[in-house]
Amino acid sequence: MQNKSLRQKAYEKIKKAIVTLRFEMGKSLNERELSSELKLGRTPIREALQQLANEGLVVIVPRKGAYVSTVSLADFQKMLDTRFMVETYCARRAAGKVSNGDLQRLRELLKGIEPLVAGRDIDGLLTVDRQVHMAIVSCLGNEYIEQIANQLYDRVARLWHLSFKNMDASDLRDRLASHHQILDALDGGDADASEEAVKRHIDRFVERIHRNLGSRS
Repeated sequence: MQNKSLRQKAYEKIKKAIVTLRFEMGKSLNERELSSELKLGRTPIREALQQLANEGLVVIVPRKGAYVSTVSLADFQKMLDTRFMVETYCARRAAGKVSNGDLQRLRELLKGIEPLVAGRDIDGLLTVDRQVHMAIVSCLGNEYIEQIANQLYDRVARLWHLSFKNMDASDLRDRLASHHQILDALDGGDADASEEAVKRHIDRFVERIHRNLGSRS
């Protein structure tokens, strides 16, 4: 039990460093250095790296070591295809199922984005973004879809972090505020409108990623 707890601690710390780009793409992940930095033994570090490799955030090369995985434009397109499939499906199924309490909680959450925008708090903004999307996914009560969504958001978040430095306050407000359109459609129980709102939200995300990373592919 203790070893599992240490492994989970190592997993969460390394994962956060990867997702927030503190550990940049392609960075070598040395077990001894990580053990020293995180004040944890090498066994939980090794197990955490294996778990992250299973999730696609780390690449382990035999006899060479572990590295933070990179995200190419081809990878991004695959993630985008998956995100469209998962989120539009969940939006259609969640229409009319989201409780009034959940909708109110999410609307209150979105009201608090202005200080985050003003302070350019990327971690805070990403937390809000993820909470809204995962709340919709969770309405289905399907733990397998939730697992897929969580892993997908971990990978997409790195690209959002990468593009963040070139976003102005207007972009950031628009990014988070577009969630209101999704919530309005869900509240009305309109499956078609919910799906379209999610599509528009993702389209805006893609356009900004391409613009801020200098790609139009």
